[in-house]
Amino acid sequence: MPTMIRHLQFVCVLAVAPLLTQAQTQPQQQAPPPAQSSQPPAAVGSQPQPVQPVAANAPVLTVHGVCPAGQTASAEKPESCTLVLTRTQFEALVSSLNVNNQAYAPPALRGFATNYATILALAKAGENVGVDKDPRFLDLMKIARARALAESYRRYLQEKYGNPSAEEIAAYYQQNVSKFEQMKIERIHIPKVDPTRPQDRRPEFEKKARQLAGEIRERAARGEDVTSLQGEVYKTLGLKTQPPQTELSVSPKPTFPANVEQEINALKAGEVTKVEFEPSGFNMYKVRSRNTIPMEQAKALIVREISQKNIDDALKAATSGVTSDLNEQYFNLRHANPPPRIPARMVPPGSAPSARPVAPGATPTPTQKPTPPK
Repeated sequence: MPTMIRHLQFVCVLAVAPLLTQAQTQPQQQAPPPAQSSQPPAAVGSQPQPVQPVAANAPVLTVHGVCPAGQTASAEKPESCTLVLTRTQFEALVSSLNVNNQAYAPPALRGFATNYATILALAKAGENVGVDKDPRFLDLMKIARARALAESYRRYLQEKYGNPSAEEIAAYYQQNVSKFEQMKIERIHIPKVDPTRPQDRRPEFEKKARQLAGEIRERAARGEDVTSLQGEVYKTLGLKTQPPQTELSVSPKPTFPANVEQEINALKAGEVTKVEFEPSGFNMYKVRSRNTIPMEQAKALIVREISQKNIDDALKAATSGVTSDLNEQYFNLRHANPPPRIPARMVPPGSAPSARPVAPGATPTPTQKPTPPK
């Protein structure tokens, strides 16, 4: 059995990892009350003392009937083995599965430990009947190994590039200082048509709105309050709807047409763009203030962007030389047939265990012999 158990330490990554996420996302049910101990907890007055943390070398998971790697149970007592995981060993195993570096709740850890023991037991049973020699198992191991290597390489890159140096952060900030500039922008919107009656007197309405836009723009440039001007626009045009808010959000940063954004970026605080003819109507923008976020405040964003760029570059370098060609005749969904199924039992002769458990009263089934090649 040692071969299967060695494989299992790796396969469990794929088999049990989803259980952590499932237990983490499912609503927590009320846990059953703990078993009563013969020794009541020590208490000060009516308040129990805080629970002491488990020592690093203390066992947290004990699986009876499963042998550790390198150990074999005797034929007389096949259940004599015991696999013990200390807190350090168990948390190392969980850490290897925790690719997203999230904090797992106690129910998720309990579910993982329980299912890990179950999978070990099934692995032992599988090896007893020769499943580890099945070609499907061997193919699964190849795929599982490649997948785990790929995920481990991604984690390696995250750890390698996750903490850029102070020099890298400062250089990135200086080279991209415009990205960390914040502007408070106000907009005056003059619709081309009456929103409540879009087809009513449209040419006349648009002509009046266009003339009003030029006047309002000049007054905004002279420093009149933008909010008051927006209210006056709707009143002059006889619009019954509520005027829109003039101050645009800072986060997320609003998007503008390229020509409008270029004009806004060229303005100083207090200046106003020309009247912009946009599909929504006649708009003008005033830069109320501009400031640059200090590097310390932008540090977290800079670290993420540097890290992600370095990771993307490394992944691109690793995959750029690998290409694939597909046989479209085979993969064409209109003509594709499902791949042929491998027979349920194709264990090479002589590879199965010499003595397999047989149910009482049953006749042992001889090992299937492969058909010789023609």
